[in-house]
Formats: sequence, C-alpha cells, structure tokens
Amino acid sequence: MQVIFNQTGKTITDRYLSTIRQQIKRESYHWYSQLREGEYEYLHEFKERINEILFMQKKLYEIIDNNEDNPAIQIDAISELHKLNITLSNYFSVAPSIGNVTLSTIPETKATINDKDIIV
Repeated sequence: MQVIFNQTGKTITDRYLSTIRQQIKRESYHWYSQLREGEYEYLHEFKERINEILFMQKKLYEIIDNNEDNPAIQIDAISELHKLNITLSNYFSVAPSIGNVTLSTIPETKATINDKDIIV
C-alpha cells in the first residue's frame, strides 16, 4: 500500500487490495482453465505471441531504415531488436515441448539445407 501511495499519491484500503488480489486470481484461473481445456487454445496463444514479436521486428527494421540520419534512434531500435530476437529464440526453444511433444518424440531426420531454402 505504501508503494502505491508513493507512486500515485493515493491511498487504498486493505480490503480494496484484497479484492484486487482475488480478482487477479480468478481471472488467472479462468484464463489458465480455458487454455488447459481448449485443445489448441494454448498453441494459438503461443503462435499469436510469436506473430506479435515478428510484427515488432518488422517495425523496428522500418525505424532503422527510415532514420539513417539519426544514429541514436537506430542504435535504440537495434537494441530493442536484439531483445526481441532473444525472446523469439527462447520461444522457439520451448516450442517442441508444447502439446506433449518433446524432442525425444520427434523422429530424427537427416535433412540438408540448400542456399535456396534460406530466407533472409
């Protein structure tokens, strides 16, 4: 309550704080239950987060390209792009374990990648 007062200058009661906590718990439980019960809900949500990151990356590339005369903005955009790359990499590293699929259950294949398969 002191943190809220320090940040906003407003006071809240213990009862209000307890009500907010309970509301957050109910909403979280409801959201989790929906994802658990819906066969593909979690996968859809996961894919939406990946699409969101890809969209933000595209926008950052546009910012970099459109600010050639402002290196400070380019550096900030490149820094944010790097953070998004790390986040996206983390998402893809956990992707195989989603939906009860683990790396050990995926059959190993011997595939080669040709230059024409690489998209830059």
